[in-house]
Amino acid sequence: MGNDYFDDRKVKSNDIVNGVARKDIFNQKGVLLVKEGTRIREAHYTQMRADGLIQEDVETASQASAAEKLNINYVSPTSVHGKLDKLITKFAQLQDSIIEEDFSGAKEEAIFIASSFIELCQQNINQVLGELYLSEPTKFSFIKPLYITASMVELILRYNKFKEKEVVNAAMQQELAIAALLYNIGFMINNKKINTGTSNLSIEEKRNLKANYSTESISVMQKLGFNNATVIEALKNHHISSQQPSLATSLLRTPFLYANMSLMDADVSGSETMMNPCKRFAQLFSKKELDPTMGGLFLKINGLFPIGSIIVFSSREKALVIKGPEDSNISSSTLRMLTNRSGIQLKKPGDKFLLTSTKLEQKGLADHHQFAWSLFSPFTMWER
Repeated sequence: MGNDYFDDRKVKSNDIVNGVARKDIFNQKGVLLVKEGTRIREAHYTQMRADGLIQEDVETASQASAAEKLNINYVSPTSVHGKLDKLITKFAQLQDSIIEEDFSGAKEEAIFIASSFIELCQQNINQVLGELYLSEPTKFSFIKPLYITASMVELILRYNKFKEKEVVNAAMQQELAIAALLYNIGFMINNKKINTGTSNLSIEEKRNLKANYSTESISVMQKLGFNNATVIEALKNHHISSQQPSLATSLLRTPFLYANMSLMDADVSGSETMMNPCKRFAQLFSKKELDPTMGGLFLKINGLFPIGSIIVFSSREKALVIKGPEDSNISSSTLRMLTNRSGIQLKKPGDKFLLTSTKLEQKGLADHHQFAWSLFSPFTMWER
């Protein structure tokens, strides 16, 4: 009797249609896991498997293939998305430890995160940049350094190819990556000093702490045992305009400037997030605030629109940029449709197409933070 009752709770193939629950789903203890009409998420699916709720007609040895039958957005922990998710968590934990002045094992952790992240960027830079760009604004403090680091890793790759030799070797790339990851740690530490209320700082002292955050970031680098003079100089000057910056400074400064224009924190209004950072970034050429070679190479990473941004067309259709330019034409990015001509979100991501191959008129960028990712997760644009 008890087993029959539990069997009634099992999820059959027709209980989930197009990834949406067609009945209330309860666990073994009778606790409601998923309400009817809810889009099944990864966490739901993982829990259902753990509770033995998946019926044998859809259960297989492969979680991914079983999820495919139910049209659930399951992504393996060993995929790019799974690895990136783990690294984001580890990096956030590292930041917290350093802010709390706990440096035990911090150097080894920083090296592991940097080397693993570089490897992931080399595996699929488009997905890494796209997923970071699509992250929630509340994660801004640790997403932005990762975004800058990923952009810099790709810029180094392209710069070495441009020079037809390894100008920046693997060891230098790793130290620069650590500097990029920790560029704003000084700001976070100083912000804590300002907000704790334990010190009687004047307004001027607080202003100086915020303005000179790179000094504290350098101090952290040195406490961790990273003392490469070239990297320290790059970290010191990454936010300062210079006519003749060093190569290391330029490699760090270029993606830093782009990230300032493309990534917005939770306090920025939606209208500003819709500005195209590519146009603003290109303006730096005329102002001579950007090395033309480095800037030109960098523009070809994202192209006309940032990877992960949503383009609005005159037809009311929306599409997501999932890959940078295919060639020297910065408009040759790869997109995937999100909505139909009525503006209704598709049940599944549309087919891939090149921006240069469509006759649709571009109207600008949508605020992706306001876009309803209710029918599928953002990462499925790459993974599936």
